[in-house]
Amino acid sequence: MEGARRFRSTMKPTTRISLLILLITMMAACHRRVTATHYPGAPVIIISIDTLRADHLPMFGYKKVDTPALDALRKDSILFTNAFSAVPLTLPSHTAMLTGLLPPQNQVRNNIGYRLDPALPTIPKALKSKGYACGGAVSAYVLRGNAGLASSFDFFDDGVVTKANMPIGTLQRPGADTEAIAKRWIGENQEKPFFFFLHLFEPHSPYEPPEPFRSRYALPYDGEIATADQVVGDFIADLKSKGIYDKAIIVLMSDHGEGLSEHGEPEHGIFLYREAIHVPLMVKLPKGDRGGETDEAPVSLIDIFPTIADLTGAPKPANLQGKSLLQHTAADMQRRVYSETLYPRIHLGWSELRSLEGNQYHLIEAPKPELYDMARDPGEKANIIADERRTYASMRDELTKYGSEITLPSQMDPEDAKNLAALGYLGSAAGKSSGPLPDPKDRIGEITQMIEATKLASEGKHEESIAAFRRITEENPHLTDAWQQLSQELETTGRYEEAAEACRKAIMISPDLAGEFGLRLGALLLKLDRLDEAEKHARLGEKVNFGSAHVLLARIAHAKKDYAKAMEEARLAEKDEFAHIPALVILGQLEGEQNHPQRALEIADQVEREAAERHLGNVETLNFVRGDAYARLQRFDEAIAAFQKEIALFPQDRQTYASLYVVYLLTGKPAEANQTLELMAAVNPNRRTYLFAARTADAVHDSRASAMWRKRAESAK
Repeated sequence: MEGARRFRSTMKPTTRISLLILLITMMAACHRRVTATHYPGAPVIIISIDTLRADHLPMFGYKKVDTPALDALRKDSILFTNAFSAVPLTLPSHTAMLTGLLPPQNQVRNNIGYRLDPALPTIPKALKSKGYACGGAVSAYVLRGNAGLASSFDFFDDGVVTKANMPIGTLQRPGADTEAIAKRWIGENQEKPFFFFLHLFEPHSPYEPPEPFRSRYALPYDGEIATADQVVGDFIADLKSKGIYDKAIIVLMSDHGEGLSEHGEPEHGIFLYREAIHVPLMVKLPKGDRGGETDEAPVSLIDIFPTIADLTGAPKPANLQGKSLLQHTAADMQRRVYSETLYPRIHLGWSELRSLEGNQYHLIEAPKPELYDMARDPGEKANIIADERRTYASMRDELTKYGSEITLPSQMDPEDAKNLAALGYLGSAAGKSSGPLPDPKDRIGEITQMIEATKLASEGKHEESIAAFRRITEENPHLTDAWQQLSQELETTGRYEEAAEACRKAIMISPDLAGEFGLRLGALLLKLDRLDEAEKHARLGEKVNFGSAHVLLARIAHAKKDYAKAMEEARLAEKDEFAHIPALVILGQLEGEQNHPQRALEIADQVEREAAERHLGNVETLNFVRGDAYARLQRFDEAIAAFQKEIALFPQDRQTYASLYVVYLLTGKPAEANQTLELMAAVNPNRRTYLFAARTADAVHDSRASAMWRKRAESAK
């Protein structure tokens, strides 16, 4: 003891401080070795809350929203305060998390146009090798199983029904519905080791929180956070009631944040500022181990795979780019985390972005590179690249290790490229431009213009919206999303030829996205009765959206009066969870037209039951199928009621008006029949509608009405 005191007394103060720090570090390391043990067979659950910014949670100091469930989970978990997404888009971010590989390695780099290679290892595949049952349920179309995710799971529920004229990024179902699926599956599999992936789409836009959160919060985004918190709280309460919570490994994360216009971007996908890539990440271990701890080292969502592998003893592929979250050393504080976004290049004709985020500096590689000191400037307002040339050079060199090659979707599949060439789409993609591309921060104002044009559309000011989108596409003809929205607005006003041309422009600019865009163009060509051309474009979408492609092919075959082919295509579509309901509706319609009205009504009843169970709301064409079947059974009052209901819910479909017109004539109500065609014309006031009315009158040999409608069509030229 005396010798030890003499030793301490002869040390310099700086030496004593260094030894003290070393001792503390060693003690911390020893503590981790004791608690970060294996938990073989422990239930593993990943809860992903889509679009959740870390700095909009109370655990990060935010005061404007209450999240009691997340706060309670935080007390039982290790909180990683500097966790980052590899890409601010839903599909590629989750793919990076599930594979433990960054987007340049797993080759899923956008929400559409890419598909996960089924040969790549994933978290559920690793756990299945240890005897785990693996399930998943997602709340958004962009995480559809046929994007390559489902093959890793024993059970994968992605039943988000597609709807016409809705951007795929907004196709979703309430988190509570997805949670109910998770609770049911876990209850059926809890007696054996299991893994479950639960994905909630709140607080993704559109921000529409239910009550009481809608009234409670001034910012609807925060109201959606509170909604997600409530779902998580209910889910965890169920885990506790089943005796699962205490023995489970639970990872709670978000795939990316949200811009909220802080750098000019209202949502996400374009920029790599902190609000878009800084995400919450918590790991709860069994028995409350390390509950309440905080880890400030920079980490990535790709670290989740090796963490789960280490905790469960599951095999860990040698090529994983992530590292276990529970084995940090002092050196990990100096780690820099990679992120990227190709969205600006693929969709907007702007430059892609890459970034490295460390414990102090954040580099964003762009045509005009940016460097931020996060300790002094967490809001990333002051670009210090001119003052920190050495830091910039060092981080830029490190960034080159991740590569700069961009594999675009059309480059992946020679067969698709051949089909595009056959259809005449020979223009270069925005992503293939050989010249310098614009810096997104210089063009972000165009997104504001698009939002304003979309707002005009939502207010019913369609002509003003069309004019605004035309101005935008004139200023930036590479803005694929603007062409798509212009096409949608033109379709709304019945200008199908122009809508098809705008959609064709989008494919010319970005043939890499022709799978999704081809389906839209195919639907427009169907409305134009260009059936062979419609079929060719529908085929473009088979790989990216199998169900919707075969629903469209069924409708095209139906238009050709090829009932056998239409039935075949509808039955193919019925196997796809996304297209199951629309496919059943088509089958019901086909049964009715083949003089099987009772079978049509049975299918309609089935659709109604399944739609109610899945909280899908009103199903387009369902009441038309009922009305048609009732008419064939000569139950005319019921037919009239069904057709009227279809028109009230979906007023754009002309065929329903035509069928109601005929039933009114059959029941001796000519005045009501004529009023029905006038209503159709008022809803769709264009030449094509007037010609349709004339043909409808021809079908019942009403030459006077036919002549009147043809005259109106001539005047509309």
